[in-house]
Amino acid sequence: MSYSRWLDSAFYTYWCVSDAKNKNDEVFICHTDIYKCYKFKYIECKRIVGDLTAIKGKINEIKGDEDAIELQGYIKEFVKHVDKEYADGS
Repeated sequence: MSYSRWLDSAFYTYWCVSDAKNKNDEVFICHTDIYKCYKFKYIECKRIVGDLTAIKGKINEIKGDEDAIELQGYIKEFVKHVDKEYADGS
């Protein structure tokens, strides 16, 4: 599932298909260009989602608070979708 695309964002972000056995192993991907991407497991997303400084510290290409707030929104969506997917105890 894609959360952002380069058409209207500096980031291309999505929930990566994986062989995760539980929600803590689900992966959020953030591309900052065609060759550079950052991978975060759900558990790390939960740790950083409320902290703009932590988000900026993880991705060097973030230019300021506006970029960090945008990315924070995509991480929140990812966390919400993973929580929903695993709500039935899967």
